[in-house]
Amino acid sequence: MRRVGWRVRQLVLAATYLAALLGLGFPACAAGAIDRIRAEGTLHCGAVERPGIAEVSPTGGAIGVAVDLCRAVAIAVLGPSGRVSFTLYDAPHSYDGVRRGRDQVAFLTGGEIAAQDLGRFVVPGPTVLVSTIGIMVPEASPVRRLGDLGGQMVCLLIGSLGQRALESTVARLHLEISRLAFEEDVEMLDAYNVGKCGAVVGEATYLADFRRNSGVRHLASRLLPEILAADPIIAVTPQADGAWAADVAWVIDALLLSDAPADAWVAQAADAVPVQHPTGLRQGWRADVSAAVGSYGAIVRRDLTDLLGLAPGPNALWPSGLLLPPSVR
Repeated sequence: MRRVGWRVRQLVLAATYLAALLGLGFPACAAGAIDRIRAEGTLHCGAVERPGIAEVSPTGGAIGVAVDLCRAVAIAVLGPSGRVSFTLYDAPHSYDGVRRGRDQVAFLTGGEIAAQDLGRFVVPGPTVLVSTIGIMVPEASPVRRLGDLGGQMVCLLIGSLGQRALESTVARLHLEISRLAFEEDVEMLDAYNVGKCGAVVGEATYLADFRRNSGVRHLASRLLPEILAADPIIAVTPQADGAWAADVAWVIDALLLSDAPADAWVAQAADAVPVQHPTGLRQGWRADVSAAVGSYGAIVRRDLTDLLGLAPGPNALWPSGLLLPPSVR
């Protein structure tokens, strides 16, 4: 009888351990994410506001690369009629949807994850875009390349990635420049617009958006060809949902593969991307996604090149850019 009791206790302990694993769990939590998305008929996503990446459209909706990628994932799960709810993170409390797992996909940089202490809430996924830091000068400026910046007054945001990239660049090139620092980007661009500085440093999408709108003085500007720094934006998902993270990665990979050269190596990788994944991607999802948003290259052309006049740059497939299809990783 004592031996039987010992066996029962071992079975109870094993069952408890298994239940704990499932509670942390992988299939159960992933299925829960899919169930919540399907029950609501809506996929919740979010990103920090950036022109061409995630911003408010003139009609009031959200547009940009991150929004199109969110829509692609929603279609893969819900079908062409699936809805998207997109949050623009602009204050610490706006990230609460990430902390609570309500936002099933968020598009963030490593710096944003660290600044908001989100690392314990999310699983980092694939790089979906590379945000770059650049320099903008007036069209009439004699400055053509970074090496010509010597003697210029450069507008910058205090403590920004742009400032850090600028300081590293001028030190490497042994350039002497003057600096005009600001705490708000609107004030910085106003100062540039009225000629208080001969160059301005910042995220390329912001600079390109200002160039497009040109300010009240209609100042014609251009971006220098060199990139000062690159800041990857990654797709993150709730920490407990490992299988859901894999689903999101499958969709992103399928978009990248649709732009890759048609060779045997890529074909094998394309075959590995499932038409239907056990955790819930719909039958025929790849065709539906392609019909709705196009390829990754089409998304970049639509949201960055056509809208802001930015070349794909690092957001082209390797070796032309930094992004790697699954067959090359």
